[in-house]
Amino acid sequence: MNKIITTSIRLKDYALWYYFRYFPSNKKLENKLLEKTLQDRELVDWVLDQIKHLFTEDDIIRSNIKNYIFRNKNVNYIKLNLMKKQFPKDRINEILTNEFWSEEHSLLNVHSLVRKIENFKNKGKSIQYIKIKLIERKLDREWVENALSVVFWDKWDNENLAHEYQKLEWKYEKKKIIEKLLRKWFFYGDIKEIINK
Repeated sequence: MNKIITTSIRLKDYALWYYFRYFPSNKKLENKLLEKTLQDRELVDWVLDQIKHLFTEDDIIRSNIKNYIFRNKNVNYIKLNLMKKQFPKDRINEILTNEFWSEEHSLLNVHSLVRKIENFKNKGKSIQYIKIKLIERKLDREWVENALSVVFWDKWDNENLAHEYQKLEWKYEKKKIIEKLLRKWFFYGDIKEIINK
């Protein structure tokens, strides 16, 4: 069970340890301290006031955004995950818009996009599925389609469709196979063609 902290010095030490270990949002730190003190608002406010000069929430948001961009995450993913970590929505939007993202530029990186698409391909995902996962804005479409043409340069979806069909053909009747492949975003015409071979 979590130990309850009742002294201001111990709580301050804990707050500093927690902050520099996890680099949380100010709100998350506050909630953690309230949890540690059984909701002693006065004690938590005192500690936060003592260490507020150390808070660099905007820098932590920037660092998280850079990390997500390096991992080739799209704008919605970045916003959602930062909000889950209790960073303020208005600060996230402002930093993203002013420093990282604009209507003329995509956050996607071509090399990591190709690797991500190769991973999807190796897992048997259809091109349509990949597009739905990766295209967030019109601007991203060109990047994703270029990366798709690199990965699926010769046979496009046929290889993955054939592989998925082989996994299903012994288990299900044709109607059920079509249904399952459609749910994986393969095109109906391509499915019919491979089933009728």
